[in-house]
Amino acid sequence: MSSKDIILETAARLFAKQGYHGTGLSQIIRESGAPKGSLYYYFPNGKEELATACINLIRRGLQRQLEHQMLQLPQPADFMQAFVLDMADRIDASGTDRFVPFGFWAAAETSAVSDSLREACQAAFKEWKDTLANKLVETGVESGRAEEKADLSVCLIEGAIIMAIVERNSRAMRRAAGHLPVILRA
Repeated sequence: MSSKDIILETAARLFAKQGYHGTGLSQIIRESGAPKGSLYYYFPNGKEELATACINLIRRGLQRQLEHQMLQLPQPADFMQAFVLDMADRIDASGTDRFVPFGFWAAAETSAVSDSLREACQAAFKEWKDTLANKLVETGVESGRAEEKADLSVCLIEGAIIMAIVERNSRAMRRAAGHLPVILRA
């Protein structure tokens, strides 16, 4: 893994655990083991640029996981349910401390920090919702209704992620997964 990747993974984990304001660049450097110059070499504009890169890292990871499920399960209700259950399994396997949710820190906290961070969050949510809505349209759901179903699904999942972190277990994720077919097949 490159120094840049190590810095990004460390920063994403710390931002998720401690928040944007609670995480300093010195801590990221220390915990990543990367030389101080590396952080400023890769992220010359500092913490905001690093946070934007973390948002994009998480966005790409979620999109890869979603696309993996879509390849295996053609129906939106099935692949979204599997997607959420996979996250629940990861929480069960390693706890919530290493789980890096998107909405919890990225959208809720950093979108208030700057327009560029808010725009990165908006783009991530839009990509996720568009992927689901487009798949719903492919299965015969009217476009406007597909967008509503995608919005509602993402809201349900993000809320379940927050509950899972607060409760330190996957129960809310599993409940959300159980209800996704009701939303997506209706």
